[in-house]
Amino acid sequence: MMTLFVKLFIKNKDEVSNPNVKKAYAALSSVVGILLNLFLCAAKITIGFFSNSVAISADGFNNLSDAGTSLLSFLGFKIAKYGGGNTHLFGHGRIEWIMSIFTSIAVLLMGIKLAEDSAASIASPDNSVFSMPVLAVLLVSILVKVYMFCYNKRFSKITGSETLKAAAADCMSDSLSTAAVFIATTVSYITCLEIDGYCGVLVSAFIIFAGIKSLWEVLGRIMGQSADQEMADAVLQIAGSYPEIIAVQDLMLHDCGLGYFVVSMHMEGYRKNSRQLYTAANQIAYDLKQKFHCDSFIQVDYVLEEDKTLKDSLMERIYTVLNKYGDGIGISNFRLIESDPYVNVVFDMAYPAKLQKSKEDICNDIQKEIGSENSKCRTIIKGIIRRERFRLHRS
Repeated sequence: MMTLFVKLFIKNKDEVSNPNVKKAYAALSSVVGILLNLFLCAAKITIGFFSNSVAISADGFNNLSDAGTSLLSFLGFKIAKYGGGNTHLFGHGRIEWIMSIFTSIAVLLMGIKLAEDSAASIASPDNSVFSMPVLAVLLVSILVKVYMFCYNKRFSKITGSETLKAAAADCMSDSLSTAAVFIATTVSYITCLEIDGYCGVLVSAFIIFAGIKSLWEVLGRIMGQSADQEMADAVLQIAGSYPEIIAVQDLMLHDCGLGYFVVSMHMEGYRKNSRQLYTAANQIAYDLKQKFHCDSFIQVDYVLEEDKTLKDSLMERIYTVLNKYGDGIGISNFRLIESDPYVNVVFDMAYPAKLQKSKEDICNDIQKEIGSENSKCRTIIKGIIRRERFRLHRS
């Protein structure tokens, strides 16, 4: 069914790197989610009322909540389609992340409410009614939710949408929880044991876990995650095709939501190749626009011709300072960049978390030490907590 809808409603469906195509996939997923959840809600509440099952009725209201969050997601995707303006220069794609927060919180609150109702059902159990319509609705619900999980999971990979990823997780938890209700209803009929409330608690646990997980993931994306390695490798491969480029430093993929990125990087080479370097920078920006539909900010840095004496002297002075703070600090990616009339001494400094408060003091001490060696040397230090070296990250 979704394959047919994709053919009917999404133009250029195969151009999955295009942000507009990603938004079309996301919007289609939300609309179908609204319709299917409303169908399941009506069926479950009706059957739950006639069968006297609190678990089935609660599961139906959970579907109503899912329909509401899908509506919020749809509105978010519509807002995300608006391009950049004077206020929001990089578009409105990140509104989808905000909607994802609401979606996750709604799932979490629904799980808590279901836990309360289930606890009350355990304290005062009601006899549930077993019938084939009850089992049929539950079975259909499981199949529909598994189907929704499949297309949400597929579309979340295409779009990179946190909302659809959260929706996929919610669909899987719903299918598992409904399966628990299905088992409870059957067991209650066969054994006459009223375990409906206990299954409701189990259902709520699934829902609460899904809500917390999806909320944690979207907050992690807002805080900033490591860049998609596949895309980063593609950018480096494009830059690596130009022999005059010595290195690419500080590559950052700024995620603006729903497939739109802004790429920034420092491209290093020798001043004698300045014309070729600027030509390469313009061509790289063009290639990235064509391939990823992204904007680029590329700075060309001129690396100082190798001066081993100066470099060794500066490294010695830097380590003289670092040794005062212990042996847990290391430097990497050291280079000297022309910046007439100065020389920028640029490097990454990895330090243990316990020295985070001392980072500014360490940098100031290094600047003073290097300045005493050569007044025209300035330091640019990128501090990194822990010993790992993170060159690529998303902001």
